Amino acid sequence: MHRLSHIGTRSKSTLADKLRNAVGGADYGKSKQAMAAGSLTAKDENGEDFRELYVMPKRKLRGQTQLEQATGRAEVKTRSRFDLMDRLAERPPRSEEMDPEKHTWSDIWPAARTFASSVVPLPVRMGSRPNVEKRAPFKKEGNLELVKIPNFLHLTPVAVQQHCEAIKKFCTPYPPELLSDASLTPSLLPISVQYSTYIHQGTNIRDIRSRVITMIVDVDSLKLSENAAEKLVRLAGNRYNQETGKLTIITDRCHTRKQNLDYAHYLLTVLYHEANKQEAWAELKERSDNLQVEFDGSTTKSKLEDLIEKAKSSGLKTDEKALAEFGEMWKTYRNTEETAEKTREYGRQMKKMLGI
Repeated sequence: MHRLSHIGTRSKSTLADKLRNAVGGADYGKSKQAMAAGSLTAKDENGEDFRELYVMPKRKLRGQTQLEQATGRAEVKTRSRFDLMDRLAERPPRSEEMDPEKHTWSDIWPAARTFASSVVPLPVRMGSRPNVEKRAPFKKEGNLELVKIPNFLHLTPVAVQQHCEAIKKFCTPYPPELLSDASLTPSLLPISVQYSTYIHQGTNIRDIRSRVITMIVDVDSLKLSENAAEKLVRLAGNRYNQETGKLTIITDRCHTRKQNLDYAHYLLTVLYHEANKQEAWAELKERSDNLQVEFDGSTTKSKLEDLIEKAKSSGLKTDEKALAEFGEMWKTYRNTEETAEKTREYGRQMKKMLGI
């Protein structure tokens, strides 16, 4: 008895009524349509029109749809299934249809792109297996490892040659004189500019290191006077190499390479004009203010001259030309780093000058 009462209670529910009407063919939405048209109007306790709150969605329930499809009153929608093998059965991949004699690879793969197994006619394999001797790595079809890494299939030798031929008309031929004699390069091309271009795979094609410009200038080619050259060396500081006579300017504060190159030329122009500028206080310069110790005017030279005069008066033979050679060696010895070889050369020049 309890079971029957329970069934009777459930049969009076709204969901059961909707399912029963759906199976029986009754349209339970007619009353709602009539109420919307105005033939049936529900009033509340104040006599105003009742505004229905649509809590349930205005669509058929899943159970109702299944019953209609089961009874044949609704059409069963069939969805097309993506089957790769069926598509391959209709047409093979492009790599199998490709004729190397009729097609040019640079036309098929003109620029950088992700690896496509259906286009590349190469038996590429990639991946790792426990026993490579027994089982080869995975094939290219559906291989995600080949998709992850960058490839250079667009930079084949033929494609690079085509690019070079295309941009050759915009380039200036290199001087043949410099190719035959490399020693003419410093005199004809005293300024050299160095920069680097980086190629990598990332979210941004720009590299912050590619904007750095290094300009190397031969100071002797600037045709400066002795005072101007010394002033330029003082302004350049550690950027000037005393051994090679080269001035190195490195610019990296601007955002682009072109801006840094213009800034390097600007710095070189400012250094040149500032070095040639003559100030009133520059005339107060003394011998002790020089960058290098000079042999002329030094106490060493005056003492050697007195010593040579005494040797002549005593009847000893002296070589006056040796004094000039000693002066060059003495200047090098005082202005450069002291080594054992330079010390021995200092003693030999002294003995030669005194005739010992």
